[in-house]
Amino acid sequence: MNVVMLDQHYRHLQHLEAAINACALSVTIDAAGTVTAVNTQVVAALQQSSDHIVGQPLTSILRPANADQWQKIWNTLLAGQPVQEQCCFLKNEHTPIWLEAGISPLLNSSGTMEHCMLIGIDITSRKLAEIKREQNEIYYSQVLENLPLGLQQFTTDGRSIDMNSRQREIWGDAHPFFTKPEYQWLQDPFYRLNGLSDLFEEVITSGKTLKREILLSYREKRSENITRLYPVYFEATLFPLTDQQRNMVNVFLILDDITEKKLSELSLQKSERLLDNIIENLPIGYIQFDNFGFIRRINQTQRFFFNSPYPAGRQPFNVMNDDLSTMFELDKLFIQALEENRSLRVEKKIDFSQDKRWTTVGREVYLDLTVFPVIEPVDKEMIVVALVNDITDKKMQELENRKNQEFLQQTGTIGKIGGWELDIESNKVRWTDEAYHIHDCPVGAEIDLKRAMGYYTPESREILDTLVKQCQAGKPFDAQLTIVSERQQTKRVRSIGQPGYVDGRLVRMYGVVQDITEQAEIRDALSRNTELMRLFFDTIDMGYAAMEKNGNVNFLNRKAEKMIGHPVAIGSNIFEEFPRLSGTVFFARLQECILQQASQSFGIYFPGVDKWYDFLLTPMQDGGISVFMRDITDSRKMQKDLRKANDQLSNLNKNLLNQNKQLEDFAHITSHNLRAPIANLKALMQMHNEAIAQQERDLYLGMVHEVIKKIDETLNDLVEVVQIRKDVNVEREKLLFSERLQKVRDVLLVDIETSNIQITYNFGEEPVIEYPRVYLDSILQNFITNAIRYRSSERTPAVHLQTWKENENIILSVQDNGVGIDMERFGNKLFGFRKTFHKNKDAKGIGLFITKTQVEAMGGSIRAESHPGQGTKFIITFRSE
Repeated sequence: MNVVMLDQHYRHLQHLEAAINACALSVTIDAAGTVTAVNTQVVAALQQSSDHIVGQPLTSILRPANADQWQKIWNTLLAGQPVQEQCCFLKNEHTPIWLEAGISPLLNSSGTMEHCMLIGIDITSRKLAEIKREQNEIYYSQVLENLPLGLQQFTTDGRSIDMNSRQREIWGDAHPFFTKPEYQWLQDPFYRLNGLSDLFEEVITSGKTLKREILLSYREKRSENITRLYPVYFEATLFPLTDQQRNMVNVFLILDDITEKKLSELSLQKSERLLDNIIENLPIGYIQFDNFGFIRRINQTQRFFFNSPYPAGRQPFNVMNDDLSTMFELDKLFIQALEENRSLRVEKKIDFSQDKRWTTVGREVYLDLTVFPVIEPVDKEMIVVALVNDITDKKMQELENRKNQEFLQQTGTIGKIGGWELDIESNKVRWTDEAYHIHDCPVGAEIDLKRAMGYYTPESREILDTLVKQCQAGKPFDAQLTIVSERQQTKRVRSIGQPGYVDGRLVRMYGVVQDITEQAEIRDALSRNTELMRLFFDTIDMGYAAMEKNGNVNFLNRKAEKMIGHPVAIGSNIFEEFPRLSGTVFFARLQECILQQASQSFGIYFPGVDKWYDFLLTPMQDGGISVFMRDITDSRKMQKDLRKANDQLSNLNKNLLNQNKQLEDFAHITSHNLRAPIANLKALMQMHNEAIAQQERDLYLGMVHEVIKKIDETLNDLVEVVQIRKDVNVEREKLLFSERLQKVRDVLLVDIETSNIQITYNFGEEPVIEYPRVYLDSILQNFITNAIRYRSSERTPAVHLQTWKENENIILSVQDNGVGIDMERFGNKLFGFRKTFHKNKDAKGIGLFITKTQVEAMGGSIRAESHPGQGTKFIITFRSE
């Protein structure tokens, strides 16, 4: 029985082996990894004999493609465990063979593996196809994921299934697709409004691929703290996907960002409309002809110029056969532009009174015509455009300018004024005709700098050479010099010159030269006569002055200068040189003398110097006024000595009050008034020396101390003002208003924080100025300081600065909300020297005067607008270079 069962079992094993050999590879391997037996499938697969295979290490004939996998399998087998895996081996070192392998270990009695049997079915073809399919899926998945287009898969009811990264980027992380799992986008009002929902439903209904441009969202862009919204346009393509039975299973959405293209199209449309609008609103006439000469279009400027009485009948007009066009050869201009295919520009003088059919201009006009051919972009036809500019006024102005030029030349001849220009690069000098005449030189002769300088005497040449060098450095000059002409005539000339710049580079110097020989001779004769008159009047024992009605001095003798207290320049004003006259009856009596043409005699007491003067004003035949003055102080003092002691005390008190007032007035003088306080000081010292009583001497010493102190302060301020006015060529540099304002804020940090003033500005229109740094800083600091100093206690102080351009000049406005100024009362004194209008202990009255001086020194101007209690607005005009 056991024999029979063993026999059956053996036959089963034979059948199993035959079945395995028929479809599978079988390899027996010992514990060392050496092949001990193979079946025919292995021999066929390796195309080697079994003798060659047996005895070889398995890894030498079938090298595992994945060594780590094989090592793990082998360790499992050594542990006595069977293995079933898909394994890849390489035959002939490169050809892959995939096996669905089952490997069983054969163990000895001690549990150690002696052999193992590998039975594997060749699945190479299926596996390679599967790998290829997986690779393709990965490839196409990567392609779709990295498409520059958005791609999204939906079910037919609109549920989102999947999308690529670009689509996720388009929607954004906060989109309901990602935040609301049950989101029904087809019902979203936004997608209803932009048409995407309708497009999806149309694809479901029709089963067709559909495409449409949609406004999908808005994109934010920030620029200078301003957020702007820009539309984002996409081209949406929806197409269905069907199964084998052609049933729709999915719908795919492709989104292509066409914002740039769409905005370009919109911009192009806008540009076309803009171009059409520009043509219609050109300040010159625009006429469009077809290539046959018929008018196709004219703009409103041309319509206004034509002022045609028959606008409906203008259409048949043809430039080729119109009588007026032919008369003035406009037809030839049209043909020339077409034949030569180029732009032509001519000036035409046309008499429109010759034709009243097309226009009611009815007069002779000058036209600047530009005629050029253009290819019409749509029909590709040649058209002709004529730009018509009425230059009649310009031509009339040119004729007028020509007349004016002739007039100026005649005037220059009469006034003996010639013009000159020096080219810096070539050293060539250009003269006007009158300049040649002044030098007795033939008109048109070639002049260079050396020859021009040769006409001057050695002394004048040395002066002029220095002036020219200074002018090359940017400083204008005005000097009276001596020349010797070609005819050896000595002449006095006034030479004026200034530099000329192009793009900041000195390229020329130009100016005028005037023959002042006759004036110089007259002036010399006048000086001699004046000296004789001075000698005569210096012999009389009284002061004498000859002056104009406005107070300007023409002559003064020494006695008058001694009474005034200092030398007086001819041409200066007596009220400025003799400030003690202010507030006296002198001005009123002067007006009476002028109006009544009668002499006026009166006396004036000057408490500041304790002097009594008698005046006699007498009108002269030439309209001037003679002023005789006599010091009667001694006689008056004799009367004063007879008064009672209480009158003396009262007068002394009065004198002290007048003296204090005089000292206060002294603090408000301008630079030409410095001589008066110096004379005051001199008089005080003299009175001190003549005083007998110690109390009186102490009193005068106290007065001297105060005068010196005020003079020192005034001198310091005036030195600064004079320096500003003198230094007109202070270096300019490009400055940012905002940077300089910040510099001032840093300097005034404590005052700004203490006053809590709010400083705002708007320098957007004109942020940069070319100006001296020290001047701009001083101007800004003075205005900020004024806003702090004169702030109102009723509101939070604030000041606003703004710049803009007006008539090529930069304007700066500074407006505060302080206490304001009564402009009707103080407007004419606002920028005066040492003028103050508020009871502010810190006010000196010098800041606005300095600011005005700095602005005017650079050619600018300043004005103010203000009302009491409503703040003040200063407007500064910076002259452009």
